[in-house]
Amino acid sequence: DENLDQSGIRLAFVKDEPVGFAFAFVLPQGDAGWAMLRCAVLPPHRRRGIGTALMREVARFCTTQTRVADVRTISLAAWQPYVEAEPFARQLGFEHERYFWMLERPRGAGIEPTWPLNVEFRVFDGSDRDLEAWNHAYNRSFAEHWRFVRSTIDDCRDLANAPGFRPDGIALAWLDERCVGFCRCALLEARGEIEVLGTDPEVRGLGVGRALLRWGVRWIEDNSALPVTLLVDGANENALRLYRSEGFMPVRERRVWGLSENGLRRLVAT
Repeated sequence: DENLDQSGIRLAFVKDEPVGFAFAFVLPQGDAGWAMLRCAVLPPHRRRGIGTALMREVARFCTTQTRVADVRTISLAAWQPYVEAEPFARQLGFEHERYFWMLERPRGAGIEPTWPLNVEFRVFDGSDRDLEAWNHAYNRSFAEHWRFVRSTIDDCRDLANAPGFRPDGIALAWLDERCVGFCRCALLEARGEIEVLGTDPEVRGLGVGRALLRWGVRWIEDNSALPVTLLVDGANENALRLYRSEGFMPVRERRVWGLSENGLRRLVAT
């Protein structure tokens, strides 16, 4: 991942045995940067300050050595239930920021998509035209979302060239030769996932998102025997209403904590 600088990975050892690690995905956001940190310590070595030291080292790296020169905020996330995550985050000055939900729906209940009038559906063909359309639709769809990171055509091309990528797992919705929505699906080891679904603000409420969602459900069911899942921002009420109305229900919760710019300065100065 181009957002993971390997020089920022930190490892902890006790008597030459690895007991913990921490690293950060650093992403540009407007005129500054934002980082999502990952940290883990083996259970026998917890509550000894190892995780705290690892987090501080990676936070220092984020603010001094990354390609994104001005990282102002960092976040930490953990799947629940994980009783140790909350006190650990609070100890470092993090505050609750967001919930994300993994949703799942029963297999075999998929409905054929009905495309709104004048909207045409096409499967991604890998061409430069479709790469540009996909990139444009992504940026239009998520420009106002939490932690939006602008995509480029090169980003889309890298995804399309990644191992396991299925070009037939992307649907593009077109209106008057403009791409106004997309759905990207993937088959993971234990589940099928509707990885990203977005619609242009100007066509919301017309049924484009619902049609793309139904297409994604059908694609996963036609290409695997895996559960049909997706991940959604818990603050995105419009998306939650759509997914619930299509039979998706929460099965896992991921909690996100954030550290403000002032909190980050305090952490790295400790």
